[in-house]
Amino acid sequence: MTTKLVRDLMHIGVATCQVDTPLVEAVRTLLRENLESLIVLDGNSHAVGMFSRREAVAAFGRSGVDTQDLEVLTAADVMRPDIPEVPPDIPATAAAQIMLDRGVREIYLLHHGSGFSWPAAVLRFEDVLRYMAAESESEVEDMGAGAPRQSPIDAFMERYSNA
Repeated sequence: MTTKLVRDLMHIGVATCQVDTPLVEAVRTLLRENLESLIVLDGNSHAVGMFSRREAVAAFGRSGVDTQDLEVLTAADVMRPDIPEVPPDIPATAAAQIMLDRGVREIYLLHHGSGFSWPAAVLRFEDVLRYMAAESESEVEDMGAGAPRQSPIDAFMERYSNA
């Protein structure tokens, strides 16, 4: 297999939550969607931090076992303010090492403009493992920026047609 770049393995689209999302609801989202983390957005959809399983377990450890403490916390209360970030055009092997060095299982591609940052894509441990385990290129054709995906209008209609 040829050397792959981050853009060849990443997922377009990132799971998010709002700063005021209750901690318990953010944890439910992680579990329901089998996610490692969520990017936390402020009221202007600006990425302000990352909430992961690690932060959830740390919050649980700090609160002891009093569930009332957990019920008043929000994603913003326990998120990490730094979002591990990587450009799309570096080797995926370098991104994997960055994830190991930073102690994270996901690393993000963020768009920056006019003082705002918003999440565009994510590279996960799972993506690296899937690429490693592939027996042929055809097994990983649906990965990365070139992967077939739903059109933006279809995604919008699916998300909001029942609203």
